[in-house]
Amino acid sequence: MATSLITQIPIFVFSSQIGDIELSTDQDVIEITLEDGLTEIYRSKLYAFDGKVTIVNIGEVIEQYMRAQKQTFVAFTLYYNKADGTNISSFNINTLYCSLVLDAEAGVFGSFNFLSTLTAKRVPRDSTDYLWLFHGQGTGQVKAHCVFIDENGETANATVTLRSLVTDDIGVTRIVVNQALINTMLKRAWGAEISKLMSYTIEYNNRFMTYYVVDFMPDVSFTFKNCFNVDEIAYFNAITTTKTKVNRSTAVVGGRHLFYDQSVDKTYEVESAPLTSDEAYWVEQLLMSHSVRLNDSSLLDVIITDSTCEISDNDEQLNKVKFTWQFAMKTPHLMKSFREDTNGIFTEPYNQTFN
Repeated sequence: MATSLITQIPIFVFSSQIGDIELSTDQDVIEITLEDGLTEIYRSKLYAFDGKVTIVNIGEVIEQYMRAQKQTFVAFTLYYNKADGTNISSFNINTLYCSLVLDAEAGVFGSFNFLSTLTAKRVPRDSTDYLWLFHGQGTGQVKAHCVFIDENGETANATVTLRSLVTDDIGVTRIVVNQALINTMLKRAWGAEISKLMSYTIEYNNRFMTYYVVDFMPDVSFTFKNCFNVDEIAYFNAITTTKTKVNRSTAVVGGRHLFYDQSVDKTYEVESAPLTSDEAYWVEQLLMSHSVRLNDSSLLDVIITDSTCEISDNDEQLNKVKFTWQFAMKTPHLMKSFREDTNGIFTEPYNQTFN
């Protein structure tokens, strides 16, 4: 009996779908190596039992490597050898990173979806977002199908081509969705001024993402690695409470009280405005992300230290998230406001609370 692969592995597989891999063999000992090109990332010797060997938890090894290398797609090769190092055979594990278990085959999902669990998002006016796509060889046009209010106050629609994309290999590509650019191209295509952009759907080769433009300035926003290990931006209309905790010890020296061993913990507690169920499930990825940055000019790393995400199918209950974050750098940061347009405590129009 020769050594052969028992476990069936799809041509493309999510990292979360890689379970134990089983081989049948007539060898007493099998040595396996997992490689990314010429880079060896894992090696182990396995002892056969009843003519079989099992490679356990190889998916965790793959995910840790892809996170460290900031990769979303890697074509791994797993070699299995005799005890003396003589190669028997090998097989490929074409892995698309995904930290969630999805009820879909990786190749099919990647062909009909951008690398996001959302198909529609609410975004503030003049915002920017990132879309990532998994692709093979080919060409295509990135189009924006726009709905807007024209110069006469009527609802109109038009389609503009943002860019042409040529891909020469299997991989992942980022598309920057810049609302200012869409507005500029839309005015040029329409041939007149437009009053307001209402929504736009980005299309590329059977993949669609719809953006609904809302007139609010986000209180806080984050760039984070989603479940596919690519950047997404989460905009929050939220209430943020800043808490500063000072820890220190006191000593009496020469009749004077002195502080020593002082440390400061500064945290920010966020409670979001109501979210749709899809948005709440998506925000879960922010709370579980291994890389989160404050989405401002500094893009400083932050950590989410505590969180609550309550999602209900009750029509009378709103979905909200609450979480606490702080800067990864220990030194306290001075942040006067998360809003750039804050002019005071009152809003326009003024809402009278008491009569």
